[in-house]
Amino acid sequence: MSLSRTAHNAGYGRGHGAFDGGSGHTRGVKHSPEIELIVRRVVGVRATAEHMSSLWSTSENLWLIGSDEHEWFHGREVQPMVKANVSAWGTHESEILRLHAFEEGNIGWAALEERRTYPTGRRSVFRWTIIFELEAGSWKIVHSHFSSPVPNLETAGVELPRTLSDLVDSIGARSELTTGLEGTTTLMFTDIVDSTPLSISLGETAWFEVIKTHLETLRRLVEAEGGSEVKTLGDGGMYAFEAGSSALRAAARIQRVAADAVDPELRIRIGVHTGDVMHAGDDYLGSTVAKAARVAAAAAGGQILVSSTTAGLSNSAEFEFGTPITVELQGLDGTHRLQPLIWSERRT
Repeated sequence: MSLSRTAHNAGYGRGHGAFDGGSGHTRGVKHSPEIELIVRRVVGVRATAEHMSSLWSTSENLWLIGSDEHEWFHGREVQPMVKANVSAWGTHESEILRLHAFEEGNIGWAALEERRTYPTGRRSVFRWTIIFELEAGSWKIVHSHFSSPVPNLETAGVELPRTLSDLVDSIGARSELTTGLEGTTTLMFTDIVDSTPLSISLGETAWFEVIKTHLETLRRLVEAEGGSEVKTLGDGGMYAFEAGSSALRAAARIQRVAADAVDPELRIRIGVHTGDVMHAGDDYLGSTVAKAARVAAAAAGGQILVSSTTAGLSNSAEFEFGTPITVELQGLDGTHRLQPLIWSERRT
């Protein structure tokens, strides 16, 4: 179950970059596709109540904290308690709602939210934070905290800020927080469709290498069009451009490269949206980010969906769009008009 650090090349765009994704950074915190794959396996193992012993460190400094007040275990207590508890939970379907994984040196960590559906139809949402350490070349869990989200009103007796807007209103500092506005930016989100079956069929080591080279390929194509990588998100990424036309050219190039690939065939969905963003360190915040991500989620494999805002700002002589669609985007009010970018043939 643990994933060795000795990966071999596999996947389209093969041969690009080293283990650091070809970014030139050999130190510092970075997104970890490897740890993300391991966490996905952890979720799968729990869902089927299979044996998890190979995932845990043998250190006496191992700690496991659960959602129940009595679930506080360490060292040799952890494995038998995990096995007993997994069996007690019974069979269930598990859906990962969000997952972020990082590493620095021989330490890695992940934050996970999953929804479980039981045979009775009952659903529960749980959150994990997991810390890993490299032991003999494999990632092992040295700390895990498992909890169930409870409304602040139940625990604190008051409603606490949950969004940026709530925070601004609660502390009366709207002017201070909005000084980070970057102005108009075009954001592009990418994602691989049906990546889980692919990762299972290829195996963890080969799939890790596929993702590594895939993300390096995206970074190279984006930078060639004047864009920059904001962050990677599992098997996709978020990218920023000063001009909408640059983002559309990059998106089209990404789809053409993916379409030419054979081993393996990756179906990429891409969403592009333009609007005002707020800068937060190396990241971006705001409704533009949320909408760009939702536009990508609405796309099918091999499709580029573009918001009406970006399409309206683009050079009509250079780009061709298909029939517009009107959709609802999760978490956003109203309906939204999106246009598929036709990328399969280069226009002259």
